[in-house]
Amino acid sequence: MSIKVFNADDHPILRKGITHLIKETNELEWVGSAADGQEAIDKIRTIQPDIAILDIEMPFYSGLEVVKILLNEGIKTQFILLTLFKDETFFQNAIKAGAKGYLLKESNEDEIIKCIRSVAQGQAYVNASLTQFLLNQNQQADNILSNLSDHEINILKLIALQKTTPEIAGMLFISPKTVANHRTNISKKLELIGEQNGLLKWAIEHRDLLQ
Repeated sequence: MSIKVFNADDHPILRKGITHLIKETNELEWVGSAADGQEAIDKIRTIQPDIAILDIEMPFYSGLEVVKILLNEGIKTQFILLTLFKDETFFQNAIKAGAKGYLLKESNEDEIIKCIRSVAQGQAYVNASLTQFLLNQNQQADNILSNLSDHEINILKLIALQKTTPEIAGMLFISPKTVANHRTNISKKLELIGEQNGLLKWAIEHRDLLQ
């Protein structure tokens, strides 16, 4: 049996490229496409494809929102998300939303087809270059954390929980000024000086490393 594949992307050239690839590949059957998130939701509900390949950033509804909405409705379609960005937060959000595949738009045709086949067989698939990128990012984060004292790591954990300076001071029985000094020192060690809300963003994005 052929794998019924739907695709959505607001960029016509990219949408047509994926469509052509599906049509030219044995055992894949192209069943439709959409130019925005709303159209994708409407068509996928009607067509019920085996696989839907969605751009993360689309008008009306993002690819992530499309996945969440349709999976919450109990649809059996499996989703693959396409993105330009090598970004850990995007990736984590995609997995949490229920996407089974995650591809960068730089992926070659063989990798796209491999992803479709893997997801159709019930296996998760992540772009190989993205996997290596995330591993390198985490390794760099681990190396950076080794430069922090235990006390600084504890403060960073509280920052990741979005605690304010006064709240952290009260929890650790130190003055707000001391907490502010620690935040400055941590920011220097993480090379975040001058970046607005940089420490908070970093702590939230790397929360898993702080467990």
